Amino acid sequence: MREIITKYELIDKQSWSNFVKNHPLGNVFQTPEMFAVYQCAANIQPYVVAATCDGEVEGILVAQWMTNGGKLAAWITSRSIIMGGPLAKDNNSEIIEALLEAYKALVPIKTIYTEIRPIYNSTQMFNYLATKKWIRKGHYNIVLPLDKDVDTLYHQMHKERKRNVQTAIKSLRQYLFDLENSLMINYDPIIAEKIQDIVALIRQTYARKHVPISYLDMFEKVLDILGNYAHFFACYAQDGKMIAGQLRLCYNEMVYAWFAGSDEEYFKQRPNDFLMWNVIVWAQGNGYQLFDFGGGGEPGVEYGVRDYKMKYGCEIYDYGRMLYSHRPLTYFCAQLAYKCYHKLKK
Repeated sequence: MREIITKYELIDKQSWSNFVKNHPLGNVFQTPEMFAVYQCAANIQPYVVAATCDGEVEGILVAQWMTNGGKLAAWITSRSIIMGGPLAKDNNSEIIEALLEAYKALVPIKTIYTEIRPIYNSTQMFNYLATKKWIRKGHYNIVLPLDKDVDTLYHQMHKERKRNVQTAIKSLRQYLFDLENSLMINYDPIIAEKIQDIVALIRQTYARKHVPISYLDMFEKVLDILGNYAHFFACYAQDGKMIAGQLRLCYNEMVYAWFAGSDEEYFKQRPNDFLMWNVIVWAQGNGYQLFDFGGGGEPGVEYGVRDYKMKYGCEIYDYGRMLYSHRPLTYFCAQLAYKCYHKLKK
C-alpha cells in the first residue's frame, strides 16, 4: 500500500538514499544529504515528499523554497525550485502526481511559482506535467562528456580557452586544492578559512552581476554533510592571494558546477579558465563521465554565459524547465519588475 510522507524525520534515510542512487535520473539534489544542507541556509526552507510502499521509497521530491528581503518582499519574491526531481519508480505518473499534489499543500500560500529544473532529459515526465497545468519553458543544459583522454579534451576546447589556460600557467602559482571530507573531520581552522575565502569570492561575483544570493551561510556545513559529494577548489596568484574558487558537486557519474567566484582585479591572469580546466582534468582522472556546466539560458535569447561555457567543448541540450504558477498575476508582475531591474543595472 502506498503512503505519502511529508516529514523528513519519518522517512527511512537509507531507503531514500538507495532509491536516488539507483534511479536512472538520480542526482545529488534529491538526496537526504542535500535536504540537510538546505536546512542550514537561513533563507531556504526545504520541503520533502516521499512515496513509500511497504516501507520502501518509490518516489521522492526535494524542493528549496526561498525568498529575498523581509516579510513584505516575500510576497513578490517567494518561489520554490525542484532541482532534478521529482523522481518516481519507473517514472510512474501516478507517483509523480501524488508527490506534487502533496507538495502543493505544503508550500506557503505566498509562493508565487514552482520551477522544476531537470539534471537529465525528463521528456516523459514533462509531457505528463503539461496535462496538469504545468508550462514548459525552453532552457538549455550544457554538458561536457568526459569519456575521452585529457589531450582530446584539451584540443577540443576553443582556441581562446586554450590560450587563456596557457596565459594563466605563466602568471599563476599552479596550486589547486581539493578539500576532502576527511580533512574536515578534525576541522582544520586553516581549511575552514579557505572555504570562507571561496564563499567571499562567490559573494563578490554575484554582486558584480547584480544577482541576489543570500544563503551562502550553508556552505560552512557542506563538507560535514555532503562528504565526498562536495569538493572545493581554488587557485592563487603569485602573491599567495586566492583569486578564484569553485564548489563542485559529485554524484554517481556526474560532476555538477554548483557555485564559482573570482576576483575581477586578476582577470587578466585568466584564473577562471585555469581553474576550470584543472577541475575538468581532476574529474576525468577520478572516473566521472559527465561534467554538467549548468544552465545555458533560453533558446533564441543571447546569453554570454552560454557562449563562455560552450568554448570548453561542451554539448548543449534543451532539457527545458517546467513552471507551475501558484499566483499567476503576481508572477507576471514579478517577472516584469525583475527584467526592469536588470535593465536599470546595465
